[in-house]
Amino acid sequence: MRKPKLRELGEAIKALVKGPYTTKFPKKPAEIYKEFKGFPEYQEDECVRCGGCARVCPTGAIEIRDNLEEGKRVMFRDYGKCIVCGQCALYCLTEKGIEMTNNWDLTTLDRSEIHEEVEDELVFCENCGAVITTKRHMEWIIDRLGELAFANPTLLMYSHYKLGLADKDSGKNHPGFWREDHMRVLCPNCRRHLMYKEDWEG
Repeated sequence: MRKPKLRELGEAIKALVKGPYTTKFPKKPAEIYKEFKGFPEYQEDECVRCGGCARVCPTGAIEIRDNLEEGKRVMFRDYGKCIVCGQCALYCLTEKGIEMTNNWDLTTLDRSEIHEEVEDELVFCENCGAVITTKRHMEWIIDRLGELAFANPTLLMYSHYKLGLADKDSGKNHPGFWREDHMRVLCPNCRRHLMYKEDWEG
């Protein structure tokens, strides 16, 4: 039978020569596997600010904040609420707007360091003023559809505005819906009312 004191002495000598068995975290970064899932991260150039990630986040860590006065949408992420479930990355519309990282250590005394924001300009309905989406989202849809986007009046007019081929303020000062209103940037609700009036009221 081995004597306990001799065994402990041997382990102490090994620790002096080879170093301790425990990791040196937090003095040195921990070594993690490439596949280890850490916190998600916005990819600002790929995110279209559609708000899909905020709708699937189970803890409300992602919020959509529309500033109507400034005409901007801010996508706000609070890592303090994030449970690293990966739903935002899984259901990202572009599949590139949010990526899972290996960064799991966000310990800090300053809560502003665990907040992240990206913003974009809003696109409003030309009839009722409701928010349709963001400019980046609209442009992403047009690019993805290609020539099929010309079948949608809203996408067609938005692309014409961007190219300078149409005037937003031309002939729009009239009450109700007229036939020419088909060629306007409208929200789904106003588009439905316009089609109803065209088909049933004449």
